[in-house]
Amino acid sequence: MAFMPDTPGNLKVLWRSSVGAEYAAELADPGHLDIRIETDKDEAARQVRGVRVLVDGAPTENLLDGPDLRHVIVPYVGVRDSLREGVLARPHLRLYNSHFNDAFVAQHAAALLLACANLILEGDRTMRGRAWQPHAENGLESVFLPGKTCLLLGYGAIGRELKPRLEGLGLTLSALRRNPDPAGELREYGSDELHAALAEADVILVSLPSTPATKNMLDAEAFAVCKSDAILVNVGRGDVINQQALYNALKSGQLRSAGLDVWWNYPKEDQATYPADVPLHKLDNVVMSPHRAANYRDWQRSSAEDVFKTLSAIRDGGERNRVDPQKGY
Repeated sequence: MAFMPDTPGNLKVLWRSSVGAEYAAELADPGHLDIRIETDKDEAARQVRGVRVLVDGAPTENLLDGPDLRHVIVPYVGVRDSLREGVLARPHLRLYNSHFNDAFVAQHAAALLLACANLILEGDRTMRGRAWQPHAENGLESVFLPGKTCLLLGYGAIGRELKPRLEGLGLTLSALRRNPDPAGELREYGSDELHAALAEADVILVSLPSTPATKNMLDAEAFAVCKSDAILVNVGRGDVINQQALYNALKSGQLRSAGLDVWWNYPKEDQATYPADVPLHKLDNVVMSPHRAANYRDWQRSSAEDVFKTLSAIRDGGERNRVDPQKGY
């Protein structure tokens, strides 16, 4: 399929996603980019001719089949399986996502870790029930983090933002990586060394995307090698962890506690929904967070600004935050 080269006067952008749309018109420079904002899928499909770049995390097939489309930008982290498969079926398309929220998510992950380590919610509950005693008499013993080992499952943008925060808490860091660097600044394990890495960890912090290689990575066999007082935090994707195995490990005491911001079940049309098929919500050693790690004031502006950096790179003939649809990241 032949395409015209991307040039400032030729780069027509259709912003279909509602994420960041309210800021796109404000941030657009009409001298460099031709941006149209249309969040309605049917109307967007009628405008697809001539569009070179689509900003959309869940495009329809007819949008992906736009005759002039060459680039698809997801204005947030992560790529849906349907979009990944859609791009794989159209090898002329290039796929990108956004890491605008890496610092936001890193802060939230650190908060979940501290809530687990210092039993913040447990202390709050005892005081609300008036059954509390100060100091050692209350039985709430925190974990002192300095000198402990934290395994980063995922050492991308979020993992790099986590590094100074976790080191500031006195943790020694290691990381599991697809291609470990023996000369890297952390102790790096290869993907075939998962169990060895888990066995050494006092804290397991997950920021992995959902890909064919990561789904159910943490299963019963993985939890069986963990330390019995290990703390797990997940700000990546829910299905990286086998939910039944996690529930069993937490209920039995194989894991000390877990702080979770990502889940297996999500509400549809405001329906009341438990976040897992197993009753994690009944366990006192789980800190639950409703997938809000990136929900900070003006986050949509941050998302839009990040998309414009990618648009500028494409306009100038480069790339930024490109996703390999085979790998999913």
